[in-house]
Amino acid sequence: MRHHNQFSRPARILGLISVLLMSPILMELAATQTTPVAGDAATYKITPQSMVEEPVSPLLASHFVELGYGFQVEPMMAEMFFNRSFEPYMPYRDNSLTWFGLWRDYRDHSQGYQTDWTKMHWYHSGYEHNPWFAAPGQAEPFHIDQRSTFFTLRSPSRNVEIELIRSGGDVRHGLQALRLHNREAREWGGLAQGGKYLRKGETYTFRGLIKSNGRPVDAEVRFYPQGQWERPIAVFRLPRAGAEYAPLSVTFRNADFQGYATFSLWIPPGGSITVDDFSLLPKSNFHGWREDVARAISELKPGLFRFPGGCFASFHDWRDGVGPLSQRPPQPSYFWGGMSYNELGTDEFASLCKRVGAEMMFAVNVYHPKKKDYLLTKPNRLPEGATHSFDMSRFTDPEKGAREAADWVAYCNLPAGKHPMAGRRAKNGYPQPWRIKYWELDNEVYRWFEPGEYVNVIKLYARAMKAVDPSIKIGAVVYGWRQAQFLSKLLEGAGREIDFLADRNDAEAGLDKVLGAMRGYNAKTGSRLFYANTEWLPRDSSDQLNRLNAPAGENRGEFFERMSRWRMGLAVVKNMMSWQRRGGDVAWVNFNNLSNTHAQSVIETPKESVFFTACGIAMKMIADSPAAWPLKIENYEARVEDEFQVQAAWDRERRRLSLYVVNRTGTTREARFDLAALGREFHQASVSIAGAESPEARNTANEPNNIRRESRQEKARTIRGAYGITSRPWSFTEVVLQ
Repeated sequence: MRHHNQFSRPARILGLISVLLMSPILMELAATQTTPVAGDAATYKITPQSMVEEPVSPLLASHFVELGYGFQVEPMMAEMFFNRSFEPYMPYRDNSLTWFGLWRDYRDHSQGYQTDWTKMHWYHSGYEHNPWFAAPGQAEPFHIDQRSTFFTLRSPSRNVEIELIRSGGDVRHGLQALRLHNREAREWGGLAQGGKYLRKGETYTFRGLIKSNGRPVDAEVRFYPQGQWERPIAVFRLPRAGAEYAPLSVTFRNADFQGYATFSLWIPPGGSITVDDFSLLPKSNFHGWREDVARAISELKPGLFRFPGGCFASFHDWRDGVGPLSQRPPQPSYFWGGMSYNELGTDEFASLCKRVGAEMMFAVNVYHPKKKDYLLTKPNRLPEGATHSFDMSRFTDPEKGAREAADWVAYCNLPAGKHPMAGRRAKNGYPQPWRIKYWELDNEVYRWFEPGEYVNVIKLYARAMKAVDPSIKIGAVVYGWRQAQFLSKLLEGAGREIDFLADRNDAEAGLDKVLGAMRGYNAKTGSRLFYANTEWLPRDSSDQLNRLNAPAGENRGEFFERMSRWRMGLAVVKNMMSWQRRGGDVAWVNFNNLSNTHAQSVIETPKESVFFTACGIAMKMIADSPAAWPLKIENYEARVEDEFQVQAAWDRERRRLSLYVVNRTGTTREARFDLAALGREFHQASVSIAGAESPEARNTANEPNNIRRESRQEKARTIRGAYGITSRPWSFTEVVLQ
């Protein structure tokens, strides 16, 4: 049977010309045809019957931000100093080294781990841990092992030295400050940190607490091209430092230089100063976020963000992340190792979410006596030889924890004047409530709670928090333990206290069991519980490296290397199509993680730029899609493991029809959509195609467009009976008919 081409001849000619002008990768994308195809194509008869009772949630394509996890958050923020308060840096813990894929032999940890991140496939400039060093000189080689101090204490060329002052000395922010001594008779000397990427035309502000250790001192801020000391980019004299700490600052416009620079603070011969609480910020920052990162996140169209963890949330005190930055304590990241500077807190996070139009879900630290000693038990200790004196007893009393969780709700949601915490928010510069709707009761609670304990603590926390704001939605963790038995106990004991199930079950059979239990409970009790996957990684059915809990002989680092490849981006599409087929009972699916997670991310933020990963391109396409009412296809049922599959869905108003074709194979495939049963005419096609030359393609800082998405509008003649798509290998195509 011969099918009529619905596109006009001039349009086809223009299309051919555009293809001839395209780069090779765009030519590959453009080769995916979106016209009726020959009769030997597979035919999919679309029925008017919806697969779901509730439309796909607009929050479905959502994301996850975890503080304190291997430099995920810091590269997204505008602050340009690493360790701006000169703190002792906690070694990364064993579980971090496993997740980063750093073990030299993942079967035998006694062989040690890779201390130079620059050798890892996922490395880019955003992961730099820039040390402080005495200038002029050079920083020590990059390393992150437990001996790392991130300080070079003497200049190799001059008699200039830096000295760390421990807690109990003259410290203003955190546990350490720094003294700079210039023992030269005639030459100036300084303190420096490299890795500052300066943008031409940007305005920057340096500030810091500085005091003289003797006579008043004139100090200068200088920027040099990185690795060069011959001629500065710019020099600025600071106000004279006296005997008491004073906040000194300088603001300058970088008119001409573009690239990497070294920041340095210089003092004259014989001078000695003490410094603490430095900052270097571009004027363009948005509530502490890099402006280019904020724009990229807006393009991602996130439905919801989960914050501040993850495992980090289980040892987090929200009060440490509000108020003036100078009063927020820099702390070790207790669970992961590394540092948390508490500069991304409630208000900064909520400000970004409001800007990009994303809902928020906060993960609440639910206190338990076992948390006191959790980091002292054998499986959870720090690397060999490292010690700590963390006081975790503040996280042990559930009654106290429930009150503090209720205070967090008040801080976020109540008008100023209605509660002391709401007044505190207003005093911090945010007079309007944030209206945080969703609250999850901790993370991986099976680490400390028995099932019955958790059911009881759900009641305690939910009642305390809803007493402050009855409109909030409480989520209970339902994964772990023996899920079926626990889910029954939870619904029976605390079902009326909660609003959603916080799960991680994405295998279709297991997911449907949880949804079935939830729907049964709703029908029985008249409740309206919904489901959310709060932390999700895609399944790749063709790859054995897809399990989070790696068995012996499997390296998570290899899995995360695969996460960066386009084959995994297409796996994301297949998984998200599966979630869509479950309808609106699934409120959101949080991709783990948003950024800079050693290739396990949707965006990467090197200092020079921002780019979308393979998974990010896939998640963005799903977020952009209007698909809301998936339609049944006669004699066809897709499964998440199918490497070639199709889907059709109306938008929420049933005016536009989305047609999906995902081709995760090495051959060209054709699909013919029979639309006759819909009884509708369409007159325009919006085409969006994502693809790459190879399933192993990945975007990098240097090559951010190896995986590309092309979108175009095509006016068509009347489309009534059928529509065909010829799908190139390793591609995802969406056509929206209207």
